[in-house]
Amino acid sequence: MRHFIFIAVSAFALCACETMPSAFAQSGMGSTTATSATSSTSNAAPAAFTPPPEQQLLELERQLSATAQTEGLGGALAPVMATNGMVIRPGVTLSGAEDITRGLAPPAGAGPIYWQPDRVEVSNSGDMGMTSGRYVQVITGAEAQQGRYVVVWRRDGSGDWKVLTETRIPDPARSQAAAARRR
Repeated sequence: MRHFIFIAVSAFALCACETMPSAFAQSGMGSTTATSATSSTSNAAPAAFTPPPEQQLLELERQLSATAQTEGLGGALAPVMATNGMVIRPGVTLSGAEDITRGLAPPAGAGPIYWQPDRVEVSNSGDMGMTSGRYVQVITGAEAQQGRYVVVWRRDGSGDWKVLTETRIPDPARSQAAAARRR
């Protein structure tokens, strides 16, 4: 008899619990309210995780770097450039997908290009950001070109990050004596 009372009290407590799965709900024990509350919350899709803007820009930098290994720097940048975006190099400014792709064609003997952001900043409103870091362009049979880059990002109307400006400045050329000492 004690077992029966214990089971009945436990079943009543479970029916009164709002978090009880609907599979355990029994009709006639006042569980319709709990079942409807449970089913309305359990049918809702879980909220999708959206990384913070700084992480989004770092991930975009990783994707650009990977794409540049197969498509070249111009081929990687052109698809993510804003409509009015531009690329700035010493002595030249490029705009438009074709101009950027052609103007950033790898130099003769160019190997892979690598870069790593060391700074990420995002505006308080989250609609503009900046990444900056070092880059290295490997050149077969010559010293690698190294320097610093800055990319200014802006969200477009659909919320996607687009490159507004990309700038790379090479380090000053080392003297022949300094290059000989490093060998």
